Amino acid sequence: MDILHRKVIKLISLGLLLVPFAVSAKSPLEQLDEIIHTNKGCPENSECDAEMGVLLDQWKRLAQRWLTDDKGRALYPRELALVTNKRGWPSEFYARPSVSSTLAPVIHSSSCPQHRSKDPTETLVKARAFLKGINDGHAVFTKGTAEFRLKLNESIFIQQAVFHAADKSLRTFYLPLGEKPVYMEGENLVALVESEDLYALLTATPQGRWTFSAGEAGVSQYLDALEEVPCPKEAVEIPMGFQKTYCQKIMKRDGTAAGIVQLFWACQ
Repeated sequence: MDILHRKVIKLISLGLLLVPFAVSAKSPLEQLDEIIHTNKGCPENSECDAEMGVLLDQWKRLAQRWLTDDKGRALYPRELALVTNKRGWPSEFYARPSVSSTLAPVIHSSSCPQHRSKDPTETLVKARAFLKGINDGHAVFTKGTAEFRLKLNESIFIQQAVFHAADKSLRTFYLPLGEKPVYMEGENLVALVESEDLYALLTATPQGRWTFSAGEAGVSQYLDALEEVPCPKEAVEIPMGFQKTYCQKIMKRDGTAAGIVQLFWACQ
């Protein structure tokens, strides 16, 4: 540092030299958002475009209203159904890096060593986007006014849960990555999902349709009843992107035994 520069700093510190500073009109939180990511609303250290940042920021503000505002809490059950029916749920999943050229979701490097292959045909990333469910072997996403239908197990890998009924029949359901089922309701599987500290119940049909409802009292009793057991002989093959499988007993909503659900994980 040169002598003149040091003198200027000393004079400023003593209040003897007045220097005009531009005062930012942005709040500290807005300034923090810019530090975290160039595009407001995008997660830190992610590949995320401006449009996705806007959508995530809208969702975050909506979740905060449902959680903290008295009127928002009262409207939550109705508005949740309307919003998720139109837009879907902000869901995590595994994907090929090439998905950035189509859906362009939020992308992070996967923490799983087997996903960080030098072979681009083996590499997987952890992604996040608004997912409405599965239809005819395709994951249905929304991004603003656009809808994307991406074939499963090509560029998109959605977490599966396979229900083994007492009659040996199998039903496959799809869930956001990291979420777990809580009980069976008729032919459908119900899971507890979370986003921005907001909890909801996801009802998934064997055909892949998703509907969301407000969480209800007593869900913990079903979670407590999920008991890990050996997988049946009919256990299905571990899907691509995942590494190991395990099985749990699952109850019906009325509290009676339903059967076994087979789950998968990619890494600890």
